[in-house]
Amino acid sequence: MPTISSPSLVFVSLIPIVLILYLKRQYSSTSKPRQLSESIPFVSNTVQYLTDAGTFIDRVTKELVSSGSPLVKFYIGSRPAYIVTGKENVQKALASPHLLDGNFLQLLLMDKHWGMTQAEINKFASDKSGRGNVPTPEAACTPDSERYWLGHDQLYTKYLSSRKYSDALANLFYELFVGSLDRQFPLNKWTTVELSTLLKSTMAESAVTSLFGSRIIELNPGFVERYWEFDAIAGRLGWGLPKFLQQRSIAIKDRLHEMTQKHIDLAWNHFDWTANSEDLTWEPHFGSRLSRETARWLKDRGFSNRAAAGHTLATLFGLNGNTVPITTWAMIELIRDPELLRDIREETETVYTVDPETGSRRIDARKLVNLPLLQSLYVELMRTHVSFNITREATQPLVIAGCPIEKGALVQVCSRIEHYAEDVWGVEGHPASEFWAYRHVKDVDTVQQLGHKVSAAETGVKTLKNRQFVMKGRPSSFLPFGGGYIMCPGRQFAKQEILLSIAILVLKFDAQFLQWTDSDGSRSEKPPCDDQRYAGFVVMSADRGVRVRWKRNH
Repeated sequence: MPTISSPSLVFVSLIPIVLILYLKRQYSSTSKPRQLSESIPFVSNTVQYLTDAGTFIDRVTKELVSSGSPLVKFYIGSRPAYIVTGKENVQKALASPHLLDGNFLQLLLMDKHWGMTQAEINKFASDKSGRGNVPTPEAACTPDSERYWLGHDQLYTKYLSSRKYSDALANLFYELFVGSLDRQFPLNKWTTVELSTLLKSTMAESAVTSLFGSRIIELNPGFVERYWEFDAIAGRLGWGLPKFLQQRSIAIKDRLHEMTQKHIDLAWNHFDWTANSEDLTWEPHFGSRLSRETARWLKDRGFSNRAAAGHTLATLFGLNGNTVPITTWAMIELIRDPELLRDIREETETVYTVDPETGSRRIDARKLVNLPLLQSLYVELMRTHVSFNITREATQPLVIAGCPIEKGALVQVCSRIEHYAEDVWGVEGHPASEFWAYRHVKDVDTVQQLGHKVSAAETGVKTLKNRQFVMKGRPSSFLPFGGGYIMCPGRQFAKQEILLSIAILVLKFDAQFLQWTDSDGSRSEKPPCDDQRYAGFVVMSADRGVRVRWKRNH
């Protein structure tokens, strides 16, 4: 048997030691995440995150760029949190429900926005069966009546995502919005209006009525105004600063909650469930079938009317907090770009239909949502103005981008960072940081048969330029409504409402720009920018208004 010399033995024995030291060095240099600095540990970043998310996200972005790291660590109170970037890391954060729980933020909002009791919140919190039709293996025996996440999601699938109900909602919104505009603005008469103020009243009221019925407005004078007070504080309220620091915000939320509960209580008292068809798409008490079935589902599962009223409040925020600001931004961009306004007007005119009996013109909503330039405008508006931190909670230790994430940590994907990634969204001459309505369309040559020859040079065909909608970035980098297995359930109706509103305003009115306006109505020398108070939570509204002179042409 051959023997090993002492030097060889020493060399062999050193191999595992060297390997361990090498791996330890590699691990320490690559797995330790960049940590966001703060002057007072556990306090400074927390306060800025909860009160000035826009500046906080700017700091995170600079740290990511300067370090070249795909993630940054910070603390919200004593809880570790990470903002992750990059295609693979974002996909892992959003598509790993067995590692990262997406219910965390919704449970928080059930407390801070919905006003649920702890016992009511625990029904959802205790449901570990998931959102799929087949429950998770560890909760396979959960009865259907206690699958709260799935049951809640199915309400939107049945009564909002289906074409029958989404079309009914869109048609009713169209009638209400057009009717209100026609009543306010006489035909062929020039009027001066502040557009954001108009949309916050007329568009919002039309949306609320179509979804929740006319009685909610009639029962609560000033309801829409109270909603916009809540909209301004809803994001910060959701994360739960101590109550003594948010007394005014809590009072605003409570006033609106009282109004929505008054509506729910009286709807239950006055709606006749036996006399009305189950398939009724709208009635004045509950409004849409989605609203009616949601109220019934909550009551059948032991939730109070207060919880149902809180659900209404949260739905209002999810709807108006996105649709009205985006429509306002659309009109701002169209008014300051006459060429874009002309192109959008020409395109939307192609989806007008004429009623053969009355001769009245109406927009075909199904065709409208497929118009290429209008879709490009919509995507670009959502890309540049939505600021939403998608949040997951680590249910067990995991690794992202080579960095260990501890159990209980929050993992966030910031839409504002992903939407401004130059390698994903940049176009020559139009960087990702810039709004450009034509970013997501391309001209495609199509051949048209002429059927005859006019001259010897005529070939019998004609080449036409047709636009096609092609989103510049990958879908996994477009996150205005969340991502992964949890998405905003009302996103399709929100898109319909936004596009219908743009088309109505563009086609019904001839507009002339007058001036930008500050919040007090006075003239502003600066054009609107994103209002950073909304960063991290929802669409960032314009920080100032636009005053126009316009007339209704039909």
